[in-house]
Amino acid sequence: MSTDLTLPRPVSPPHVVRLELDTFTAVDRPALATWFGAVFTDLLAPLCPASVEELVSVARDYMPSDTTPWGPPGYARLLLSSGDFTPSSWHAALTELPSFLRVQLVQLDFQGLPLVEDGWCAEILLKDDPAFPHQVVVTASRSLFGGWISHAVQQDWVSKFRSGASLLRASGGWITLDRVGVRTAHEVAVGVGLDESLFMAAELARGPHWATLLGPRQVAALGGVQEVCVTAPCRSVTDLGGGRLLLQLTEHLDDVPSQAVDALAKFLAPVLH
Repeated sequence: MSTDLTLPRPVSPPHVVRLELDTFTAVDRPALATWFGAVFTDLLAPLCPASVEELVSVARDYMPSDTTPWGPPGYARLLLSSGDFTPSSWHAALTELPSFLRVQLVQLDFQGLPLVEDGWCAEILLKDDPAFPHQVVVTASRSLFGGWISHAVQQDWVSKFRSGASLLRASGGWITLDRVGVRTAHEVAVGVGLDESLFMAAELARGPHWATLLGPRQVAALGGVQEVCVTAPCRSVTDLGGGRLLLQLTEHLDDVPSQAVDALAKFLAPVLH
């Protein structure tokens, strides 16, 4: 029986590009900091209409008020999880690499507040704790790409995903178009909670996606590297080493037929909740 990936209705079209990597292994933190910085610089910063330097300059000269607490009306705000973003605070955050680090670009409305409806946001998040050592999530509003995610941009995301997967020795991960939420479409469809998914991430994939990273235990459960490379119903399968395989379902992130997702879900059934 194939996995039912139907989401509760009604739903909006996927409007966020989402990249996630999960791992339980110890990580070279200086190398992770370098990679984390590159993800922001190469993937997120170019999406903002203003440059980082301009955002920092405006924020430095801006005086918050009760009516416009975040920034100038109609502008954007760049924040670290610890507060305002400055080049020095960003450098310090990467040097120290705290266990929880979020960098967020947020569009502001005419009152200088975060624009919730029809607005855009892009962020990269690192969570590091003893129970679940590393989880990296990168998201960006689809509207930031002007309605079309070019092949070059798409490959930039895949490149960072591949290097991050190798660096983190990831147990799993994916890139997909998402509707925003901590659970994947598959987890929502089958009623699996986030905690259960995270603690089983080394053994069970968190769903079929446009780009799906299979960790060593998942690959072994599917018959091994050679078997998956030959039989996976995907456009391409890339061996990242260490028993990790990256499955790319179709050529373009914007073109993923439901039949292709169903076929991948059927193939991954032994390692899905």
